[in-house]
Amino acid sequence: MNCPTRASTLLHKLMTRKYPELFKANQADLDHSDYPPNTTSLLEPALEYDAGTTADLVIHNARLGTGGEATIRHIAITGNTITQVGTAKEIAAVTGPDTRIMDAQNQSVVPGFTDSHLHLAVAMQRLRACDVEEVKTVDAFKARITEFAQQRADEDVLYVFGLHYFDDPIIPAETCRHMLDELVSDKPLLVHAHDLHTAWANTKALEEAELLHTMPPFPHLIEELDLEEKMVLGADHMPSGEFREPEVCYFVSGPLEAKFPQTIEKQLDDLETVCHTLAALGITGVHRMALAQPAEDVAFLLLLVELEQRGRLPIRVGTSFSAIADNHMLPDVLRAHEARNALIKARRRELSAEELHDALVDLLQQAGGGRHDTLHEKIDSKKEPLHPDLPKIHDLSAHIRDVVHHTHIRRHLERTNPHRHESMPNHLNDHSKIRCDTVKIFMDGIIEKDTAFRLDQPPTQGIPEFHQHELDTLLEMADKLGLQVAAHSIGDGSVRSMLDAISRARKANESVDQKRGHQIPHRIEHMETCNQQDLPRFGKEHVITSMQPLHERPPLTLWHKLVPKEEWNTAFAWKEALQEGAVLVFGSDWPIVSCDVRLGINHAVMRTPWYEGARQQAVNLNEALDAYTRGAAFTEYCSRIKGAIQPGMLADITILSGSIDDLQHENPDIEIRRTICDGQVTYEA
Repeated sequence: MNCPTRASTLLHKLMTRKYPELFKANQADLDHSDYPPNTTSLLEPALEYDAGTTADLVIHNARLGTGGEATIRHIAITGNTITQVGTAKEIAAVTGPDTRIMDAQNQSVVPGFTDSHLHLAVAMQRLRACDVEEVKTVDAFKARITEFAQQRADEDVLYVFGLHYFDDPIIPAETCRHMLDELVSDKPLLVHAHDLHTAWANTKALEEAELLHTMPPFPHLIEELDLEEKMVLGADHMPSGEFREPEVCYFVSGPLEAKFPQTIEKQLDDLETVCHTLAALGITGVHRMALAQPAEDVAFLLLLVELEQRGRLPIRVGTSFSAIADNHMLPDVLRAHEARNALIKARRRELSAEELHDALVDLLQQAGGGRHDTLHEKIDSKKEPLHPDLPKIHDLSAHIRDVVHHTHIRRHLERTNPHRHESMPNHLNDHSKIRCDTVKIFMDGIIEKDTAFRLDQPPTQGIPEFHQHELDTLLEMADKLGLQVAAHSIGDGSVRSMLDAISRARKANESVDQKRGHQIPHRIEHMETCNQQDLPRFGKEHVITSMQPLHERPPLTLWHKLVPKEEWNTAFAWKEALQEGAVLVFGSDWPIVSCDVRLGINHAVMRTPWYEGARQQAVNLNEALDAYTRGAAFTEYCSRIKGAIQPGMLADITILSGSIDDLQHENPDIEIRRTICDGQVTYEA
């Protein structure tokens, strides 16, 4: 249901668990107490505007508000700012001969939607892949793959996503690659299961991954971690092509991504396409959640900056940086801090776009090699090896570094700085569409795989991923530097651990907050389970509750079998979190589930209790809308310039084909007519 961490980083985590003395953070690693705090306010100041200036764009007959409080108003936009919201006469006074006129026809006009939790890189990967979510038979699967291979004859690798498991499997485990070879034999073919926990490869893919040999011996790390049974062998004792669990799938997917990386130009095209897909759904902003691959995070920021500078970024993107639970976690935080500061300086024109690019490339190189370099230094400092097989571990770490380098770093290093071209603007806009205020961490996994950290179960090896003293140190440091931490926390144990760490950070940095004038809005993502006594802490500690409406579903799933019924009342506790004073934001986890905000709002308001007498956790329409608008703006320090339709706000607006009140009913028929971001029309039906 939730995206797994990147397999390359997962391998580092698995090594951490087996050899904690090599990889776990110790007190010396955590000693960054002398790093200077950031006491500058991060709140975006109100925009300056002239209400009497001639408008560039006017929206007539806009229905603002919901229910009986809705009114028909007219909106004037100049540049990227809403300058007036008033009567037809008032707006006529600022309408000139060149003003573009739109008529909302008395239908709902709302602040642009923000999806507060999604994964753009995964969406980009699936964009160029074959989708087999709906395939249910072998014949249909073969026909779909054959057609896809013909359509993508120029692709180096064919990727497929979404295959479901059946009692009679579509791809037989023992003869997997031979079956796939009948469909595609001249290039690698890699099929991913819908949950990303299984992959199936043809012979060419195994050849490219250097796995086409008899086993044992298995790859070193598979032997080290007793994962041999996860790599299915055929009758010839060679890999059959079926790989189970992400850390094993990586042994074929990692080398393929490294050997056949997408060009930067193709990545820019894919990112632009994905962003336009979101704009067509009325979305004007997103919060990109990192997936535990620090080098990918920096590389992605480079893409975002270049796309905006080329005038091709149709939405706002708040991106994040990964911090991983090992001895390099604080350098992860410091790198996020440096990237954020560089972006702020570029917005203030203290750095040119060219200088910003060079600074980010330096950070990219640090992100790609830091962990292996640290391991290498630790090994060199020991007179005797800590383990007899330490050379194997060192080689595996080097292998991971090299795969990351070829996948995310090499192409950026080989390019000439694109911002040196005379066609590119010298500087970023004052109100860049890009923010990077967030450090993203994983506290646990998911309920369905028994990897969530739950209070009703004893902790298992590696769960939670951060020990409490490590988490406390990370939160205190990030908070002091003015970085919010967003924590993937499915289980109530992870939720409590994060709340405890935030509480300690608030106390440690109380004087910093006073000088800054505000606290940092740390976030807890997903929060599928939460202990009753912890719910009030969200409001008291000013913690963002970030949840995904479409993750909630009726009690007919494995989730409900694994979580005791007595805990269901505080599962996906949207309403109760709000009642306790929390700031609620909604997202999707796209592309895992749909990012259509209309579906999210409809589900959030139509939710029914799981059993008779259970608490009602549905929210009302205004609360759901705020979770996609005002709440998201608050998390970005943008409450004074985003999330509402009023003078002085950025012109991020969504125009609907009907009344938003219809989303309170089953099967609503309401379309997105127009999306406006930063004063520019980014989608028209």
